[in-house]
Amino acid sequence: MRSRQIMLLRVAFVVGAATDAVALLPLLFPSVASLLWGASSTTAINRFTSGYAAALMLGWTALLVWAARSPLERRDIAALTVLVVYGLVAAEVLAVLSGAIAPSRLIPTWILQAGLLLLFAGAYHYPSLSRFANRTSAST
Repeated sequence: MRSRQIMLLRVAFVVGAATDAVALLPLLFPSVASLLWGASSTTAINRFTSGYAAALMLGWTALLVWAARSPLERRDIAALTVLVVYGLVAAEVLAVLSGAIAPSRLIPTWILQAGLLLLFAGAYHYPSLSRFANRTSAST
């Protein structure tokens, strides 16, 4: 069971790091943001906040790479990553509600984020989920 959780955590961390690395592209290049989300504003404040976001995304990418090196010992990073993904989803929902981005543009992002949430939460809670599954199958 322990080796299975280590493998799941490592996969979650590596997939998360790769996803975050790709997520840097629209933050650094407005043309990519426009292509993905139809967002075309390149005001000074938007470039400034995108730069801040890119720095944080790069830092989280590095944190996930670091966590993948000792996944069991750094499993709490998986729980923190779930909070980060929820924060990103909240920002996206606000962008949709404000009319800045069409909901259809974010559907692929939301599907990806749902998969990441399942992966990170599942890897983090694997021992509990495994015990529950074993109890359930033993009682049937």
